[in-house]
Amino acid sequence: MDDLSEFVDQVPLLDHHCHFLIDGKVPNRDDRLAQVSTEADKDYPLADTKNRLAYHGFLALAKEFALDANNPLAAMNDPGYATYNHRIFGHFHFKELLIDTGFVPDDPILDLDQTAELVGIPVKAIYRLETHAEDFMLEHDNFAAWWQAFSNDVKQAKAHGFVGFKSIAAYRVGLHLEPVNVIEAAAGFDTWKHSGEKRLTSKPLIDYMLYHVAPLIIAQDMPLQFHVGYGDADTDMYLGNPLLMRDYLKAFTKKGLKVVLLHCYPYHREAGYLASVFPNLYFDISLLDNLGPSGASRVFNEAVELAPYTRILFASDASTYPEMYGLAARQFKQALVAHFNQLPFVDLAQKKEWINAICWQTSAKLYHQERELSV
Repeated sequence: MDDLSEFVDQVPLLDHHCHFLIDGKVPNRDDRLAQVSTEADKDYPLADTKNRLAYHGFLALAKEFALDANNPLAAMNDPGYATYNHRIFGHFHFKELLIDTGFVPDDPILDLDQTAELVGIPVKAIYRLETHAEDFMLEHDNFAAWWQAFSNDVKQAKAHGFVGFKSIAAYRVGLHLEPVNVIEAAAGFDTWKHSGEKRLTSKPLIDYMLYHVAPLIIAQDMPLQFHVGYGDADTDMYLGNPLLMRDYLKAFTKKGLKVVLLHCYPYHREAGYLASVFPNLYFDISLLDNLGPSGASRVFNEAVELAPYTRILFASDASTYPEMYGLAARQFKQALVAHFNQLPFVDLAQKKEWINAICWQTSAKLYHQERELSV
């Protein structure tokens, strides 16, 4: 193993975008591993899902770190499940998880302190805007009352322990965000309130929300994440192109809004371009490393064709089982080694500096987690 490989193998990871793990006692771990290895709906044939590379990557990790080598997919009781998680998260040197609490898988472990004990590292929460907006809609009958309650909650997010925000506008209305006046927003709220649906899908209201929470987020010096590109089968990937956000980025990044583009595949080149021309813009290639593992090196290379190494971050977008986290870490670290080994004109010290920035240092600064990651 060369010096760079050894260094990358030991480098810490701050996973700035991930989701809840689930109870280890849940049966049928084989099928659950297959389900989490794809973004297809549950009616997609598992027989085909189990012929994807991601599923076999998860299986390989399950066998590698199994408590019982003869039955690596067995359900696990405590404290064995914690031991298993510690093995995986420790092996890949995860140091902290920032969990988007807006997505909840079946059989979740929702208590963040319990999750921290399970994985053996600190865990912090990300505030998903649409989810909280929906909760407040249930409590208020008109736009003015809803907006006051919701915006006040946004203002208090940092005080309540959140370390960042996230929007799933790409899922709901796409990323072509536009300024909206209060009359249009109020009409959107009324339509939503009387629809009988909790799910927020009003473009005027989502656009209004994102334009008006931006100053509140800037005031707290917290980042705002956006889902981009690849995701669940119900997302319109065509509308998930981050180039559609140009007006929004132009309006706020120069005022201090720190924007983080998540996932980005197949728009990772576009995200890299945006990171090269807009201040305060960061991105990752999460979900590709574990669900499209054969493409990890190629996608990383393409993502940083233009982007500064100080603008790309590590994240897994993992959920449900630790194998998903582990495969993301393994493929990402292999991509780092392959990428930096092909740069003979950059000295080793500079390569190591960039790798630290990518894997944990930039995220630690962005989310104000330097104290937790004093490695």
